Amino acid sequence: MKCPSCGQWNRATFPRCFRCGFPLEAGAGAGVAAPAQEQPAADREAEESPTVIRFDEYGNETVTRDGLDRLAMEMLSLQERKRRGEQRQQQLRARGAQRGFAPSGGVVMRSGGSRSRLFADPIAQRKRAEEVVSQQTVDYDGFTDAVTYGALAGSEPVFAGTPGGSASRRLPFAMPKAGRRRLFGRLRFLPWVALAMLLVAGALAANQYLITPWRERRAQAEGKPQPIISASILDDMAAHTVAIPAPEGSQIYIKELRKSFIVAGGYATFQVADHTWYDLVENLTQPTMDVALTPFIRTGSGEQRQMDTVRYTIDIPLSPITLLKPDVTYLSVSTPMYNIQFHVMQNSKVFINNEDYSSFVNTQNGYISYNAAIQPVGDNLFRIVVRSQYYRENSVDIVIHRAVQDIPLDLASTLDDESASPTMTIRATTRAGASVTVLSPHQDLDLSLLPSTGEFSFKAVFAKIGNNTVEIRADYPGRSPTTVKYDVYYLPPPDDYTKKAWALDSWGYPDLLANMSARISKTQIYTFTGPVKEVVSDKPQLVIMDTSDGKGTERLVMVENQTKTQWVPGQRYWIFADAYGMYGNIPRLIARYTYKPRN
Repeated sequence: MKCPSCGQWNRATFPRCFRCGFPLEAGAGAGVAAPAQEQPAADREAEESPTVIRFDEYGNETVTRDGLDRLAMEMLSLQERKRRGEQRQQQLRARGAQRGFAPSGGVVMRSGGSRSRLFADPIAQRKRAEEVVSQQTVDYDGFTDAVTYGALAGSEPVFAGTPGGSASRRLPFAMPKAGRRRLFGRLRFLPWVALAMLLVAGALAANQYLITPWRERRAQAEGKPQPIISASILDDMAAHTVAIPAPEGSQIYIKELRKSFIVAGGYATFQVADHTWYDLVENLTQPTMDVALTPFIRTGSGEQRQMDTVRYTIDIPLSPITLLKPDVTYLSVSTPMYNIQFHVMQNSKVFINNEDYSSFVNTQNGYISYNAAIQPVGDNLFRIVVRSQYYRENSVDIVIHRAVQDIPLDLASTLDDESASPTMTIRATTRAGASVTVLSPHQDLDLSLLPSTGEFSFKAVFAKIGNNTVEIRADYPGRSPTTVKYDVYYLPPPDDYTKKAWALDSWGYPDLLANMSARISKTQIYTFTGPVKEVVSDKPQLVIMDTSDGKGTERLVMVENQTKTQWVPGQRYWIFADAYGMYGNIPRLIARYTYKPRN
């Protein structure tokens, strides 16, 4: 609408004139046409646009507008508008310089497309800054007739009291701007670098001490493969096979073994001999030992880290010792001397009653023969201690009992306990003047030296094959008698023994069952060939054999092995044995000689 005071055309929504601020009434001036110079440029250009008259081939007239002429007119119009805009901007700058910066009571809208700047008088600006410092904020209450707006060229003003403004808003003035701060630079970059390094260090520590242990425990709880440990044999010695799970192709280094192993099939598998853990331990006596392996994994990238320790328990075997004579640990004797025989491994250390006999081990292939002096004091203890390589210390106590004698009676120390002859000369010594009685079968008793030196001799007669006991008693006035018993194993040579054998065939087997007592009393000898079907005992070796040798009905016998050959189950042997008794409902015999089968 047009301002009644100054004639300026304003928008219909303005409550006051844009130029002079005169109040405008709504609807006033509506419908009044704007002067020609105030009309929109597009309408004027449409009226003033040049036309061109054209005729077609039929002579018809056509009126058209020339586009090039119209473009030229638009360029001229644009130059005219720019000239008027520059004049208008100069007027606004001059007015602003006179009035200074005055708040309008509302938010001043700035056009984003305006490139012009509003300049003020420096003296007026300094005065205005002093007022800002002392006043800080400006508050407008109510409406004043004075113009309270400020606008830039091309921007839309906001009046106090209009819907877009606020009459009582407190607006702080802008303070002087600080110096320009750089976005990049050493002082700005270093704190961020320090913070990044701190975060990285914290992440690594958390991964090493919190996340990694938690993952390992979780993997174990979820069924992570565990090391597999099993007993095995390495170079005929006890060992353990260890399989450690690891990624395929990685390398496992064992600290205790100083060796590395490659993972194949998901496991690094190797053997560890049990004696590796106690080779250098002296006086080793404990039966077991807890051992531990410390593996380190080295991946293809070169990373190496320690894995979980592998722990297991090993059994430490005793040093082997085999008693040959006696084959028991307690026995009674009557002789002042007893020959103890046993066998140990080569390079073993042997001590008998704390006396070192190791020098005799390798000279006799591990066989030791020891003459023990037996005193008539009751129990005589002989402790044999053996320590073999790769074994722990072993000890055997042999107790040899010799009764306490009121009258001394000693058999000769050179007396043998085996005989191939049915008779054997026995020599002994007792107290001079004592009387001597031989209670076992004997002949040729010689007591000529008894009154002076106490020596006497006789020939013992062996009535049966096997062990025969020689018994002697000495008497002296005023003292208790002394009785001495001595066992001698009698076995005729093979030529004499085997020619008396009966075949244990289909006739001899039932005859033995029918006349067992008579055959035992006469020590009847039998021969047979057959396989070992079952081993009943190892010491002494008792086996069940089939004397039919697989021909016809089985003829089973129990046989005690007193030969120098150790029988093997399933093997066939040619046996010579004598009758001994019954084992259940089958005969029992004692084998004296073993030969290979004839066919």
